[in-house]
Amino acid sequence: MWPFSKKVRHAVRSPGWSKLRNEHIEKQPYCQACGSYKRPEVHHIVPVHVDPSKELDPDNLITLCDKYCHFIFGHLMNYKSWNSNVIEDSEVYYNKIKKKPFK
Repeated sequence: MWPFSKKVRHAVRSPGWSKLRNEHIEKQPYCQACGSYKRPEVHHIVPVHVDPSKELDPDNLITLCDKYCHFIFGHLMNYKSWNSNVIEDSEVYYNKIKKKPFK
């Protein structure tokens, strides 16, 4: 654990987290599952509590909206769980949204 970290939602964050989070949102500002720009949440693909060395790895991050997608795609509807296929699942859903039929 980082001795000078702050605790956020039961997870201890390193001092570099805020900067990396902001940089990630600039590069990927919308939800990768539904396309929403509202309330983006940066999700760790491999959770920090599973592998703390991946906390500041930019390749371990995906943007999901805080409304539904973070809970559904990132955590499989249980915040004690995580989805190791979050990138693929989000991409499939996003493509379905882009191609949804209209009458």
